[in-house]
Amino acid sequence: MKFAGKLAILVVSSALAGTAQTGPTRSTPRKAPSAPNVLLVTIDTLRADHIGAYGAKNVETLAIDGLARQGVLFEHAYSQVPLTLASHTSLLTGTLPFHNGVQDFTGQPLRPEIRSVAQALQEHGYDTAAIVSSYVLDRSWGLNRGFGLYYDVFKGSSFLENDPGLVERKAGPSVDEALQWLRRSRSKPFFLWLHLYDPHSGYDPPEPFRTRFADSPYDGEIAYADHELGRVIAYLKERGLYDRMLIVLASDHGESLGEHGEKEHGFFVYHSTLHVPLVVKPPLSSGIQAHHVTDPVPIMGIAPTILGILKLHDPIQQQFETRSLFAPDVADSASVYSESFYSFSSFGWSPVRTINNRSYQFIEAPKPELYDLRNDPEEKQNLIADQPAVASVLHQQLTDLVLRYAPHNSPADDAQLDASAVEKLRALGYMAYRSPVSAAELAAGLPDPKDKILDFNTLLDGVDAGKRGDLDRERALLAQVQEHNPGMYLVPFLLGEAALKASDWKAAQESLERSLKLNPNFDQAMTALARALHQQGKDDEALQWLEKALQANPKNLRAWYQKGWISVTSDPDGAMLDFQKTLEIQPGFAMAHRDLGIILLQKGRYGEAATHLEQAATLGLAHPRLYNFLGIAYSRTGRYSDAVKVYTKALDQEPNFAEAHLNLSYVYEKLNRPQAARAQYETACKLQADLCKFEPDKAQ
Repeated sequence: MKFAGKLAILVVSSALAGTAQTGPTRSTPRKAPSAPNVLLVTIDTLRADHIGAYGAKNVETLAIDGLARQGVLFEHAYSQVPLTLASHTSLLTGTLPFHNGVQDFTGQPLRPEIRSVAQALQEHGYDTAAIVSSYVLDRSWGLNRGFGLYYDVFKGSSFLENDPGLVERKAGPSVDEALQWLRRSRSKPFFLWLHLYDPHSGYDPPEPFRTRFADSPYDGEIAYADHELGRVIAYLKERGLYDRMLIVLASDHGESLGEHGEKEHGFFVYHSTLHVPLVVKPPLSSGIQAHHVTDPVPIMGIAPTILGILKLHDPIQQQFETRSLFAPDVADSASVYSESFYSFSSFGWSPVRTINNRSYQFIEAPKPELYDLRNDPEEKQNLIADQPAVASVLHQQLTDLVLRYAPHNSPADDAQLDASAVEKLRALGYMAYRSPVSAAELAAGLPDPKDKILDFNTLLDGVDAGKRGDLDRERALLAQVQEHNPGMYLVPFLLGEAALKASDWKAAQESLERSLKLNPNFDQAMTALARALHQQGKDDEALQWLEKALQANPKNLRAWYQKGWISVTSDPDGAMLDFQKTLEIQPGFAMAHRDLGIILLQKGRYGEAATHLEQAATLGLAHPRLYNFLGIAYSRTGRYSDAVKVYTKALDQEPNFAEAHLNLSYVYEKLNRPQAARAQYETACKLQADLCKFEPDKAQ
């Protein structure tokens, strides 16, 4: 709302005043035109037991089932983290989450020395592209490395309507982008990663799937995503590409759907959120026949599997912390590690870690758990007291694995913890974090997430109420959680965000300051606090907090953008640099294009302004005032016909937009259409009498 006010002022003044990485040593690039093409498909939040090929009934997964019939289906594939960003990071890098440092969405971006399979393929002559369907996989986290195209462009207005974490793209438009890329002429083999987000909550499939799956909208989302994937498979078959290429289909994690008291995912490490589909359809040339694999495997094995099937050798293989899924001896070590640090990093509760083998699952937690998967696949009977020897062996395997791969140097080393606490964190695999937990709390022992599930669900209910616009209920539920957990930094952050939505700037400031006292390194809270301060006219303080946020996370594009937005009036040159930095991090951030275009327009750099304003409109900020700005840029560079088009678009949306009528009259005058010019001028004068003192050719 604040920006809308600024926008209106700028429009009037324009109309009336007349101006308006580093990493391991890399292999030698080489062309491989005869190498198999590769398609990696990840369907977010997809449980294995909701797919026909895995035995599900009353579902529609024809595309996935077809791949499974012609490929290798892994019956017991497990995610390493039941969270989108962290899971995809392990999948693309072949590294354990506590080693690569991306354990959830509260830490830092992927470190530059960690390479992705896309980098390896690109350097072996592959044309690479990624189409991601959720902002949580935005390039600022570092997963874009190695991709010639990283399509993380989302409708600009989505950032005005939703929190960034809720911004997504439906499967249909993502598949459209994938097919457009596949149709390009190329002389090199390709690697395409297609990410579809639809089964993620909330479940809202389009028709006819909404009606067809009215009783199970989650399955409706799966059916819709599968249907759209079918378009890609059909295209590959039509072009004769399908048989000769490698296709890998997986999910990053499942969905609990109420099992064990968990509504969605990320909190626990039971099979409902870890057991995912994994299908590898090999190229005919590989000699690998269709079959099922019953041993447990990690999805982080996908990266080494791709290189193995392609018979490529690359320095990234020194980084891998697991082997190819087709390695001859892979079954000999059929134990799979998974974790969730969500409860630790966000709430200060204990993390949970697990190891699965052919027969058992052990969960490390303050109250440890052991399940016999052969007789109790739904993990209902905890055998920890009955089979302590089995639990001890599995616990030791888990501990040995963590100590083997946990990094010695990490971002947490400079946290406000003493040396003994840092070492304990490292031994437990906590080292990706600037810990929100004090040394004293760590020594005393952290709460078991099982004992906090009611608080967690109350928090989710509060957030959901906020999404529905019920801000009073959101605040009441969050306050209830805070009463039970006074040391939790996330709750005052969420309360601050709720106050921002309610335009209660003072309350927002107080809550966000409380969050930062509990977690001084939380850059998202710094960014939100800057907004609250700005709205109270405290711009100097706001800018100081944004600088702190950028010191904590230089890729916080929201902080860069907000810094420019606050400075746009007092320091337009500095604001321009901030918007440019935003666009360096995320070229598809529509609002930065819009605001940079406005500054360039005011500076008389009309051609450059037009480029950014065009991009903003293309990215979904097609607003009458933006079209008016774009019309000014066009007319000042002699593009009168283009100016007519965008002024007309502005007036189609807002017929009483006086400035656009006045500016259009000027363009008609330049095009030697005096009657049309006079009509537009008279309309402008009727709508806003003080415009009548301007002649049409002086309108700009």
